Amino acid sequence: MTKIFVGDLETTVQFLDHGKDNSPKNPKNKIVSAHWRIIEDGVIGPPKRAIFFHNEKDVPDTPDELKKDLNECSVSTWHNAKFDVSWMLEAGFSIPKQVYCTMVGEYILARGQRQELSLKATAERRDVTRKKSDLVDELFKKGTGFEAMPLDTVIEYADADVLSCAEIYLAQQKDLEKESNKGLQPIYDLMNEMLLFLVEIERNGIAIDTETLHKVRDEYLAEKKEIEQRLEDIVLDVMGDTPVNLNSGIDMTKVVYSRTVLNRDYHKNAFNIGVNARGKPLPPPRMSPAQFTNTVRKSTRKVMKTVAHHCEHCKGTGKVQKIKVNGEPYKNLSKCTHCDGKGYTLTKTGQVAGLKLVPTTPMDASINGFKTDKVTIKKLISQAEQKENLVAVEFLTKISRLNAISTYLDSFIKNIDQSTRKTGLLHAQFNQCITRTGRLSSSNPNFQNIPKGSKFPVRKAVRSRFEGGTILEADFISLEHRVAGELSRDEQIIEDIQTGKDVHKQTASIINQCPVEDVTKDMRQAAKAYTFAPLYGGMGANEPPHVQAYFKEYFNIYRGLADWHKELMNGVLRDGLVKIPSGREFYFPNAKRLRNGRVTNATAIVNYPCQSFATGDLVVLSCIRALRRFKATQLKSKFILTVHDSIVVDVYPGEQSKVVEGLKWAMAEMQEEVLERFNYALLLPLDIEVNIGPNWMEQNEISID
Repeated sequence: MTKIFVGDLETTVQFLDHGKDNSPKNPKNKIVSAHWRIIEDGVIGPPKRAIFFHNEKDVPDTPDELKKDLNECSVSTWHNAKFDVSWMLEAGFSIPKQVYCTMVGEYILARGQRQELSLKATAERRDVTRKKSDLVDELFKKGTGFEAMPLDTVIEYADADVLSCAEIYLAQQKDLEKESNKGLQPIYDLMNEMLLFLVEIERNGIAIDTETLHKVRDEYLAEKKEIEQRLEDIVLDVMGDTPVNLNSGIDMTKVVYSRTVLNRDYHKNAFNIGVNARGKPLPPPRMSPAQFTNTVRKSTRKVMKTVAHHCEHCKGTGKVQKIKVNGEPYKNLSKCTHCDGKGYTLTKTGQVAGLKLVPTTPMDASINGFKTDKVTIKKLISQAEQKENLVAVEFLTKISRLNAISTYLDSFIKNIDQSTRKTGLLHAQFNQCITRTGRLSSSNPNFQNIPKGSKFPVRKAVRSRFEGGTILEADFISLEHRVAGELSRDEQIIEDIQTGKDVHKQTASIINQCPVEDVTKDMRQAAKAYTFAPLYGGMGANEPPHVQAYFKEYFNIYRGLADWHKELMNGVLRDGLVKIPSGREFYFPNAKRLRNGRVTNATAIVNYPCQSFATGDLVVLSCIRALRRFKATQLKSKFILTVHDSIVVDVYPGEQSKVVEGLKWAMAEMQEEVLERFNYALLLPLDIEVNIGPNWMEQNEISID
């Protein structure tokens, strides 16, 4: 009978200035203890353990029994298996080729519903054994790691975790045997196989040219300073001498909308700003445009430009010296009430201040007045362009760029710089169970959020670890568009693919109002968002007229796609779920049709099938196949990233042709394996483009024929 290894590791943790680090690649981290049980014939065996590094026993165990059990078992099971498997491999252990993660299992069974996936939460939800010492939580809060806790406490804590994991594993296996869940088995297999690819890229790491990274940082800092100076000039021009903090939501409302909240409580109630008993945001009130305008006028007032004057009461010092009854001055100077300690007073000029933009719906309301987030700023730029308010366009565009630079500096450059100090390599983390669709996410830094295209200079810092090596990226061509045609059987999309029409280039020519032949690579990249928007229910209501016209015409061209969207809606209203060819399912238990004919969760209903089958299934399968091919051909090249629908490889000198050949097979020639795994025959061919260069930014496309 099959023997199942169920394990759990306790490790040391380093607390750094940018957060907690429990990576096995940090040389300061160690395995404190390993705990495991064996499941045989459905029976959970007794607890076993090996203590490696503990203050009560700093001499590592000889883990003979651990090695023996791992070798004899055909499957190893863990909760958050990617973490434990990475540690085991780093410590020199071999693990069974088949890995099972109970966290992944729970995620798949949730069918797109949000739920806590920690071992503790999963055990409580399934009502399985959960015995943990309260002392552990107390010690953690004090900053005490497992290596310094009483050994008996560590053993009790970890043994209970293993028992919980084993019981969860058996429960999930029973769930899979149910008729309603049998279709999920291919996804179980796919995601558990993907674990090994993610372990591979996390362990490989990414070589970073720190000199280039620091140069990019200095360039961003210089640009940031320049933008901040220009914003100060604009604010001074439109607001007068009133001090403005652009990091303040209240001040931003004044600058952008030329209004400020009169009464905070009245404003909150008027726009239903708050949360319900379950902590979820309250829906904005339904208002006609006239009602909304009237409410805005009642809850806010116009902001006026001001001129600053020397405060005569405090002589410009901000302080006044009060005299005691006996004629002696008080020891401590008091703040001037006339100028509030500023040293000057403000006089209104009678002119309305700010950029005079207008909030349009209750959705725009915020606690500070009105929203100035990324999405809203994009909408406001369109509004300002239509009104030919050039100052507003410049201000908002620069604010947007400033926010982007701040993100690049904090989330990418600072994070990368700090992380590479440990090993010389960046070991980013990749997560399978964050998004609802199965699409990967990443952290430290978030590479899924890194701008695509050739103009993001941080990419230039990603270089080869090999002398004479290169960085290669293989990218699916129009994958989600192909999948949309695949699932909807839209005749026009099918024709586009079969004739080799570049739909993104066509979109770019419309958006940029230029001939197709004048579309640049970066314009094409930017246009992808517009191509994909209708696939996911976005219709560009706040875009310029010619862009809105494009969206309006989209579903006249792709009628099959429009009909498929209706089928999805009706299916959810009837059955409460969406199912895709891989077997993956998504629940929408509360979906209903509103009075206006729209269906709740409409965007997710049409989004999930395309995104999930494309990036959650086909991209994942391509990664699994690529790893299999590289190991079979014993390539020295290293997988370092998977971003959206691409795979990035650090290419060892002389292996370029074999790498390209392997990726072409893995990504563009998977039809047979898709049929075998999912019992689904792909209608449309898959295609990739390959770019290569000395770093991740400076790359050229190469032929793969």
